[in-house]
Amino acid sequence: MPYCPNCKYEYKDNIEECPDCGAKLVDKLEGETFENIKYVPFRSLPSRLYAEMLKEALENEGIPSIIKGDDVGITYGSYGTTSAVEVSIWVPEEDLERAEQIADQMLDHI
Repeated sequence: MPYCPNCKYEYKDNIEECPDCGAKLVDKLEGETFENIKYVPFRSLPSRLYAEMLKEALENEGIPSIIKGDDVGITYGSYGTTSAVEVSIWVPEEDLERAEQIADQMLDHI
């Protein structure tokens, strides 16, 4: 799966350019080794908008994360609070408990 070198998001194999920033996607993110980190599913969210907000909050606390999902709205430049396609966020297994605490405080309404 290709990744955006700027946004760090993962995309389907047939996508070549990041729909957010326009960067050319790469096969591997430099400086990060996913082989040594066991990412686990953390939370399903109603849209990529919520996933990006949570990803930013986690990164502010030093927790890396990966957004997985095919949000059709991103292709058309539309961000909303709901999506027809599931969007999930994954975190390193060792950060799961701390990530839950952050998400519970931030997203207690969804």
